[in-house]
Amino acid sequence: MIPRRFLLRALLGAGVIFLVPATIWLLGGMLGLLPTDGAAIAGYSGLRVIGSVAVSGCLLAAIGSADI
Repeated sequence: MIPRRFLLRALLGAGVIFLVPATIWLLGGMLGLLPTDGAAIAGYSGLRVIGSVAVSGCLLAAIGSADI
């Protein structure tokens, strides 16, 4: 069985790995510096998809930083 500490640390790392590039791409897209059209999925705008990835990264990092 995987130790809880290792699992939480892995979730924290995964959250940061999702969060950092998604936030940079989101801010760059909002400022018009980076294209966001490539992230469009099923009719949703690219900004919405990139923002969703950033939010999921925040949630993973929050769960991973739990002090249980």
